[in-house]
Amino acid sequence: MTDKFDLTGRVAIVTGASRGIGQALALGLADAGAKIVAASRTLDACQALADQITAAGGEAMAAELDVGQLNQHQPLLEATMNRFGRIDVLVNNAGVLRPHVTTRVTPEELDDILAVNFKGPLFLSQAALDHLAANGSGSIINIGALGAFQPMEGIGAYCAVKAAMANWTTTMAREWANRGVRVNLLVPGPVATDMILPRDPDTRARFEQEVAAETIFGRLGVPEDLVGAAVFLASDASAFMSGRPVFVDGGMLR
Repeated sequence: MTDKFDLTGRVAIVTGASRGIGQALALGLADAGAKIVAASRTLDACQALADQITAAGGEAMAAELDVGQLNQHQPLLEATMNRFGRIDVLVNNAGVLRPHVTTRVTPEELDDILAVNFKGPLFLSQAALDHLAANGSGSIINIGALGAFQPMEGIGAYCAVKAAMANWTTTMAREWANRGVRVNLLVPGPVATDMILPRDPDTRARFEQEVAAETIFGRLGVPEDLVGAAVFLASDASAFMSGRPVFVDGGMLR
């Protein structure tokens, strides 16, 4: 059974890999045997991550990527193919939040959320499709959000765009199954990352206490809590699964 989770010989691109969830997933996929392409707008942090994976005996490279800039997709894929010769897994993790109540959302903020959280993952997946299909076992993991299923005040634009991506994940899965490419949605609950935690220490403490109380475990998640589900979705262990969400939310959705 453990062989089904083995990613040895496979190549995984992880966007938004410089910190938080993306960093944890890159390390976890590497630990399962995958060769990693760590991509984000912060190249230095991705290089540090790639060096960490290499020092532990794995293989990795860093790549600079603003996923919302569509003209950066093809160079990323070409660099990956030049280094590793194949692409088996794409983790669409990069995202922006831009918290605002509905009446304060600006066109510029909505455009940014759409570009990074929706158009970027969609068109990167489209550009990578032939590579993912080449070996008959490609896997796309879209990182969703609990707010797509349980909308939250103050981040309505983010929730709406994540809901659109959840819907499109199912469509991609249906249309690309005959190419041997699976597309699933990994849905985190409240995970303690810089993206969601307030910067002010007192506000952060209150936020952590209030949100933790909404989970059945009484705590926020940590990025490492998502690794097992990501390895499952990337590997042959989930070979009969596509177009579905996997919730790692501490029981918060109910």
